[in-house]
Amino acid sequence: MTWDPITDPVDYILLAGQKSPGLADVIGAGSPREWDIRKGHGISGANSVFTGLSLARFSVKLRLYTVQDWSDWHAWKPLVDKLPTRRGGEGKDSGKLDISHPFLQMCGIKAAGVEDVLQPEQTADGEWTIEIKFIEFRRPKFGLAKPEGAAASPVDPIEEEWIKPLTQQVQRLASEP
Repeated sequence: MTWDPITDPVDYILLAGQKSPGLADVIGAGSPREWDIRKGHGISGANSVFTGLSLARFSVKLRLYTVQDWSDWHAWKPLVDKLPTRRGGEGKDSGKLDISHPFLQMCGIKAAGVEDVLQPEQTADGEWTIEIKFIEFRRPKFGLAKPEGAAASPVDPIEEEWIKPLTQQVQRLASEP
């Protein structure tokens, strides 16, 4: 996607196909990655192992200025107020809502659930801001790779240095009567 906010500004989100009221700012969207930090005992440093993508948490701040903005908010508010009635992430009433904004598209976010709707807050003279917190919805994708721990021999040279003398000691002790 090659969207340019200077030449083609988008000041709203689409949530379940409905345009948000007032002016919308998307805040904190990303594509978080999970890492497992593996440290050894008595050594400096560590290995980091990528374990997959996590779910993004982000906010949309709606800025309302006019009587029409407030009227539109009250008409749109049931979308974010509705609580999921189903557990799990699929089907009607699951809490999953299609969401669209160029910043979200850049992060690969297509659907989300409402995590929190904060109270309106007067942020400037004549401006009211309502923050809505979202959590991304994305189905899990399973990797087809063999787990790293399934390797027959250690791949870390430091581990090889430690294991070789221990293996020799075990073999020597096993051969003694």
